[in-house]
Amino acid sequence: MTTSERTPTALPDLPAVVELSGNIAPDLVEYVQRKIALVLAHTGRVALHAHVRVLRHADPARARPVTARASVRLAGVAVHAHADGATAREAADLLIDRLDQRIARVSRTRRGDRCGQTPVAPDLDDATPPDVEPGASVPPPSG
Repeated sequence: MTTSERTPTALPDLPAVVELSGNIAPDLVEYVQRKIALVLAHTGRVALHAHVRVLRHADPARARPVTARASVRLAGVAVHAHADGATAREAADLLIDRLDQRIARVSRTRRGDRCGQTPVAPDLDDATPPDVEPGASVPPPSG
């Protein structure tokens, strides 16, 4: 098969590098990689790198002993997120939600979606003071 006979294919999915520390089940790696891939699939940007760390703290006094951090480098921007949870899966889910929101926000602001029409300033000659009824005569300013 020659190069010209091949059909174009999509770029391969970027697997997220997932680090686990503490007493965390290793099946969380695949779960987080799958979730990150879903988030990155709808960004509209090329994902260059994704790194996730999930850490279970040994301190029994913590209400949320699991911390999850993510760092994603997209074409033109880096996005970071952090979440704490009672379980590793809860922390990972919260992290993915926050990461998705931050990527969406960055994508909106970088493309200019938040910059709608420029507001038009009101014509000051037609403005009446708020304490005067419409149609009433307005005395000239003293000064």
